[in-house]
Amino acid sequence: MLRGLTTKRTTRDLRIDFLRGLAMVCVIVDHSKRSSHLSLVSYERFWLVTAAEVFVVLSGVVLGMVYAPRLLRDGWLAVVRALARRALVLYLAFVAVTVSILGISLLGVDVSAVTAWDPGAMSWFYDPRSMSAADWRDLLFIRYGPWAFEIVGLYVWLVLAAGPCLLLLRAIGWRWLLAISWSLYLVYHLVPVQLTSAEFETVFPILAWQLLFVHGITIGYHRDDLSAVLATRATPVMATIGAVSITFMAIALSNPAIGGPSWLQWSVVSPERFAALYERYFALSDLGIGRLLNLAVALPFGYAVLSWGWAAFEKVQALFVTLGQCSLGAFVLHVYGLLLLDRLPFPEAIWINTVIQLALIAGIAALLLAQQRWKAARRRAALAALVPVEA
Repeated sequence: MLRGLTTKRTTRDLRIDFLRGLAMVCVIVDHSKRSSHLSLVSYERFWLVTAAEVFVVLSGVVLGMVYAPRLLRDGWLAVVRALARRALVLYLAFVAVTVSILGISLLGVDVSAVTAWDPGAMSWFYDPRSMSAADWRDLLFIRYGPWAFEIVGLYVWLVLAAGPCLLLLRAIGWRWLLAISWSLYLVYHLVPVQLTSAEFETVFPILAWQLLFVHGITIGYHRDDLSAVLATRATPVMATIGAVSITFMAIALSNPAIGGPSWLQWSVVSPERFAALYERYFALSDLGIGRLLNLAVALPFGYAVLSWGWAAFEKVQALFVTLGQCSLGAFVLHVYGLLLLDRLPFPEAIWINTVIQLALIAGIAALLLAQQRWKAARRRAALAALVPVEA
């Protein structure tokens, strides 16, 4: 149905950037590993979905929205080149951040808060001078890095795969692309192999997580067409999504492993039943089918709520939109923020930890916003220099 429709140029959707920024806030809070009022609601509290899945899907959506019109306008070669450049930027960021942490370690700073998990790679961060040629090869192959930044290795491969995905969408349509994506996902569940020897695949195996990214690209590519189709069935679709979302919320709030006030701890599902359901259907690394279904309703539900109350979020729009639009910069800065937080006291002080986390989030957003304004000022100055002086 969608294959024959024309993909239109779509302006950037700030609501998607806002949701990406919200996911980035959850990443910062969760990675800080400090008990706070923010951590009570940041990880699988209301749905059995984490910021990682949301970020991967929305990254695909944004990529599809941006490159679909470019594919029509500039052709496939320009798109492939642009995506290759983006993958290169991500790769260089991964290597640069890893090398910088090694450099900080050489200065005598304790970097244990962000080391890799593998015992061999962990030794790099404790004593970079001990690294062999094979260790440097592993670093350049992005096999190991700071644990809080290793998901960027996944994005390198996903962005490289985005070019073929867009070409397949253009050539054979979304049905065949999604069929291929689901086939790879099922193959992984039958034979759980990793495509690389990188550490990030122990948590984010490419064959499983590509499913989210490919669906995101497809949604972004056909966003205008999907919006037009759904507009004619908005009420029944949203009613169904809302009802299923509430069901998943009731299950998530019954999680016995997450503490908090009594009003956030329900008993809709017994602890034993919850554990069985979670293990069978909601595995994170393997992306269990329950987690996929939860994400499929929670994300549009969140988008709808945000759209309905967009004006109410006016005072925090700049914060979340900036984090969402500059997600790579936010990921980079939060690694160094984790090093800073590790040197601060009060690990069990809830209110102090909340203030510390808020300060880190606001500080990262402020730096990114300042960078955006600086770049905008440079562009204006460059354009002004091109304007001929009037006689």
